[in-house]
Amino acid sequence: MSSAENFIGYLEELRQNERRWSQARAVLRRSLAFAPGTYPDAYPFVEPRVGERSGWSREVLYVVAGLYALKEAHVPQRTLSRAFRETMDRKGSQSLEARFLTLLDSDYDQLAERLRRVAILVEGGFDFVCLQRDLERWFRPDRPVQQNWARDFYRSELTEAQTQLKEENS
Repeated sequence: MSSAENFIGYLEELRQNERRWSQARAVLRRSLAFAPGTYPDAYPFVEPRVGERSGWSREVLYVVAGLYALKEAHVPQRTLSRAFRETMDRKGSQSLEARFLTLLDSDYDQLAERLRRVAILVEGGFDFVCLQRDLERWFRPDRPVQQNWARDFYRSELTEAQTQLKEENS
């Protein structure tokens, strides 16, 4: 089991304890208003899982925990980019595409806040294991995560157009 799977499994177990989760959820949601890993009330819920992580690797856990508390729905195989595209298509709002592109262009100081804003807009949950893995690789110079997210986001558009074309030709 990967470290991302372990961490999301931990959050899901925490969610099963209603009393503890109620407190954790409120604290972790609130932590999204602060720089990742700087809200002391969130420490009891995340630090036991940090291990030897430091820097961005540690901060990713705080971002993921906060977003998980916000959405409370881990949906395997539904990436955040796909979920955001589905939301955009349902709402019929092209302005959401600009927000997505802004997210892809986020630097260190902007990423956590922009992720929070996008997650709020997404209808339903998404794959937090995938999100954690992607965030851990976000700042690589060749930007593979951003390219994959863009491909995933726009592939949905292509698939929809292909389906519509097939229906018209039938």
